[in-house]
Amino acid sequence: MRNGKRLAVPGAGKPAAGQISDTVPASAGLPAATGAGVPRTVAGDVLVMMRRTAKAAEADAVARKFSLEIAGRWSLGSIDARLVRFRIRDRRTVAQVVAALRSDPRVMAPQPNYQYRAQTGGRKTPAAGLQYALSKADIISAHSLARGRGVRIAVIDSGIDVTHPDLAKAVVASFDAAGKAAIRPGDHGTAIAGIIRARGLLRGVAPEAALLNVNVFQSSGSGRPAIATTANLLRGLDWAVSKRARVINMSLAGPHDPLLRHAIIAAYRKRAIIVAAAGNGGANAPSAYPAAYAQVIAVTATDIADRVYRSANQGSYIAVAAPGVDILAPALGHAHLLQTGTSFAAAHVSGIIALIVGRAPKLTAKAVLRALSETAGDLGRPGRDETFGAGRVSAYKSLALIKKSRRTSGYRQ
Repeated sequence: MRNGKRLAVPGAGKPAAGQISDTVPASAGLPAATGAGVPRTVAGDVLVMMRRTAKAAEADAVARKFSLEIAGRWSLGSIDARLVRFRIRDRRTVAQVVAALRSDPRVMAPQPNYQYRAQTGGRKTPAAGLQYALSKADIISAHSLARGRGVRIAVIDSGIDVTHPDLAKAVVASFDAAGKAAIRPGDHGTAIAGIIRARGLLRGVAPEAALLNVNVFQSSGSGRPAIATTANLLRGLDWAVSKRARVINMSLAGPHDPLLRHAIIAAYRKRAIIVAAAGNGGANAPSAYPAAYAQVIAVTATDIADRVYRSANQGSYIAVAAPGVDILAPALGHAHLLQTGTSFAAAHVSGIIALIVGRAPKLTAKAVLRALSETAGDLGRPGRDETFGAGRVSAYKSLALIKKSRRTSGYRQ
């Protein structure tokens, strides 16, 4: 969308199984969302991109022409664009309005406002166990080499309970992308933050990292789970990139989303290393996003016996596995709970990556994934597979490999 021209939305690419791709060819347009069934969307919402230099009057004119109401507009510096959220106030469907908007040269990439959900198994039992993940993923040994000092990790999730004793001084900046409808703080975001950075009763993977608290979840009605939307995720990612997040944890999943893919690629090109939950839909579920994008490290979950989490997604996009079943983590009310899901496996990998880049700040996302994959403990069938990816991560072995390889220039910086 440079120089006032058409917004080019890059494609996801076709990397080798579980590998990050640097190849992001531009596509001529935006494909429809794919996957089993109909993706969840925000009823009556349509998102469009406009030139970053576009005046407010242009969006107002589009709203009048198509009988829409402007529900929000934001500048997204990371992708050099303006995001406008329209609301449909009559009986037209989102598909009808999207089709109509494609005829107007003032707007680009019209699409629905998709929904995303946290990838937790929903089980919250009273905490009464040990942190087995620290030894299973060789994290305790890794702390003799690195502790993630100063590495910025964006937790794009529900809000973090910054008053929890395990998270004292963990958060260096916060952003609420959900506005008045926000759910903050939340058990999920607090647990993710604690797995990564706890320093108290619990021990985090990267206890000296700096967390960016990015709330993207909002209420979806009484008794219903909170949701994140495309618009919230775009704003949250843009803010995280502006704050120089080196690692971005996205323990959530939804459908293929062209606008989110565009933002993911922009963040990747700015050297952010993006980690996402593989999804909790089960072995036969369609690919979950953003984990399945080529620029993202997709993480599945295992238990104390190295068995895959029974509800985890499977597929060629799975990069690595990490503990994610019965994980002891901080919770609201200054409590601790046992949590299960690919969300919590992703948090372990985000913390391990912080340890790695803390020692080797110039490493690319591809080099980091290579280190994780080459040192992973093989699980399941010999070699890479669609259940465990390269296998269970080892923080210590990854760090040791980076240390050895840097002496021999084995890893591209």
